[in-house]
Amino acid sequence: MKSIFTLLALAFVFMLSHSANAQIQVELKLDRTLFVSHEPVTGTITIVNRAGQDLIFGDSNGMSWLDFTVTDGRGNLVIPVRNRLNERPVVLASGQSYEHKVTINRYYPMTSIGQYRVKANISFPQINRVFQSKTLSVQITEGQQIWNQIVGVPQGHPKAGTYREFSLMTYYHGARSKALYFRLKDSDSGLVFKTYPIGDYMSLRKPSYLIDQQNQLHVLHMTGPQRYKYTVISIDGDPVKQETLYEKDGNRPQLKSNDFGSVSIVGGFTEEDMSTPYEQKEFRRLSERPPGLPAI
Repeated sequence: MKSIFTLLALAFVFMLSHSANAQIQVELKLDRTLFVSHEPVTGTITIVNRAGQDLIFGDSNGMSWLDFTVTDGRGNLVIPVRNRLNERPVVLASGQSYEHKVTINRYYPMTSIGQYRVKANISFPQINRVFQSKTLSVQITEGQQIWNQIVGVPQGHPKAGTYREFSLMTYYHGARSKALYFRLKDSDSGLVFKTYPIGDYMSLRKPSYLIDQQNQLHVLHMTGPQRYKYTVISIDGDPVKQETLYEKDGNRPQLKSNDFGSVSIVGGFTEEDMSTPYEQKEFRRLSERPPGLPAI
């Protein structure tokens, strides 16, 4: 009797294996195919369950259900910097699809300039199978640096007394699309902490930048005709403020600092200013008259 149950179990696993093999679909889409070195290489994995039954994707024997195969331009395998991705388990009902955002170079170093090939691997422990996406090509390049400044980490910060380097770069995302990038790295070791775009870039006007008394970076750059973006970035490289501003009738926004090291925007218009009708800004209602004024 025991052998009969064993055979039935093996037959079930065999049928599940063939069904899943034909009906589990894995697709990897990258947000772009061109990335700046050290910028997050991001994308989305889509899994579609056509196996006719619910499936569970989870860790097995310390191995994650998701990993990647990454090779460099010479075909050499890129070794992950972590042993596992620590992805949470996923229960996928029959007929359901699941989208999962990924940052590939969080685990697989892709900092060298050149081309890489990437595919996603989805492990299915119930039938001891791995399903793979199609292989995609990724080009890693470098932006054109336009400014950099070394600053000290202020007192009260866990890394106080060390030095960091702010950099601004420009990079073409396409034939006509250009972006302004920010990079933060350790000035002594050269270790890059963060690299990311802070907005579209129009080169009609050069970006302006100032550092305040807290060693925060303030950047104002043109993103389109009469349109600007104002960004404040912390000593840790995090954007703590971002605002769209506008130029009108020659009145354009500018960065200014005072004697105390504070940085602010003077001139220009906010989105709220641009959306408020002229009559509402220039004329007040009769009910808003200060009390005590003589009647007209």
